[in-house]
Amino acid sequence: MKHLFLLVIILISQLTFAQTNPYAEVVNYYNSEKNFNGAVLVATNGQIDYLAGIGVSNRQSGTNMSPKTKFKIASITKTFTAVLILQLYQQGKIDLKANFGKYFPGYKGEAKDKVTIEQLLTYSSGIPNMVENLGMRPYQEPLTLDEFIDKYCSGNLVFTPGEKSYYSNTEYTILHKIIENVSQKSYARLLQENILTPLKMENTGLLNSKDIIAGLTSSYTIQDSTKQITSDEPHFIENYFGSAAMYSTVEDLLKFNNAIFDYSLFNEATTELMLKPNTKLDGAALGGLWYSDGYGILNKPFIYRTGGLLGSCSNWIHSIDDKKTIIVFNNTDGTNLYEFSEQLYLVSTGQKATTPSIKKQENSSNAQNLDQVKGTWQLDLRPDPNSEPYLKDFILTPTKDKEFEGEFYGSKFTGGYLNTDWENIYFAFTTGDKDNIYYHSGYITNNKIYGISYSEGRKFTSHWTGIKK
Repeated sequence: MKHLFLLVIILISQLTFAQTNPYAEVVNYYNSEKNFNGAVLVATNGQIDYLAGIGVSNRQSGTNMSPKTKFKIASITKTFTAVLILQLYQQGKIDLKANFGKYFPGYKGEAKDKVTIEQLLTYSSGIPNMVENLGMRPYQEPLTLDEFIDKYCSGNLVFTPGEKSYYSNTEYTILHKIIENVSQKSYARLLQENILTPLKMENTGLLNSKDIIAGLTSSYTIQDSTKQITSDEPHFIENYFGSAAMYSTVEDLLKFNNAIFDYSLFNEATTELMLKPNTKLDGAALGGLWYSDGYGILNKPFIYRTGGLLGSCSNWIHSIDDKKTIIVFNNTDGTNLYEFSEQLYLVSTGQKATTPSIKKQENSSNAQNLDQVKGTWQLDLRPDPNSEPYLKDFILTPTKDKEFEGEFYGSKFTGGYLNTDWENIYFAFTTGDKDNIYYHSGYITNNKIYGISYSEGRKFTSHWTGIKK
């Protein structure tokens, strides 16, 4: 018993260190209090400072998030589309000042000979956003690219081209067609050849509703009136084309981010053109993103790109001066991802996050605490954070006083111990086989369990997490 408690102290100290990691504190807060279920990456000068996945990826199966989880990145797709256009420009195949009808002679709308490629890139075309008030209907019937453009992207101009910037998917759907016309290749093929393969972005691609993408998270919408979390409304993701139909991981997006700033995608002059903001158009840049001199906590110049498609929400920020990159993907809408990114930025610059502390749990009685821990927990026992989820049940049954018994990883045990005197509920127990003893400890908070296991004989230590079934 003395040996067990010595190990428990060591293991709990490791857990406490992980729990008090300033990045982890911010992430845990937004997971517990703000419905964040996703992946987070913070980097300095292209090198990862913090990488994590937290929350539930699939609520039907209970699969947990991983840093490797793939997400629908929605309108971040537009920056990939802009890069393909600018590559064609650098190759002398597209004139940004030319009316786009030169490259899309079959276009049926008024804008054909009045709107330039540059105006398409900066949402300043004046082409009406015809899907704006139609909800999901345009995305719930299978349409080819030409059919979608004819039906929803060919209306008469509603303002003078270049007069103002009015955000919509319309321009980037047209740009998708222009890319295919000029390159004589499919968008997906050119994307693969020009960006994904050279940058080794192996977990990124264009989505089609018929495809099965291993590791792609489901996404969920929070109903405004009931606050109930429901599955996203069904739709054909491919109808978003070059405006919002891609998937990726936070690590892959960092590769794309780095390639922009080290001139791997095109030369320095084209990169500057891509990032240069048009002050008359709300800071819109030709790269399908925006520039800001500073906003809120982020008081230095930065470029940013957001994405939102039902429950799939994403935020990508790169600060120009201190070269901080913050990428946050979420599969459940309702989290203010810019605010979240601000807090991560504070930590990345050595400052203290300003999120309120998570309310301490009131331990009114040991009986209440024991009710909280009793039952079956679904654990993610992956060997390291970069592995795929590996789910097992942990059955925990309080017996008397602060003792418990149960089953862990298929091994039954007795003599477990609970400590309900602290802010969180801590536990310790052992399991074994004929050759080794395994020591386990951890804590339970907000219906989540965090643990660590150690085997002296097998020389390993592993961390795990779980949720109540």
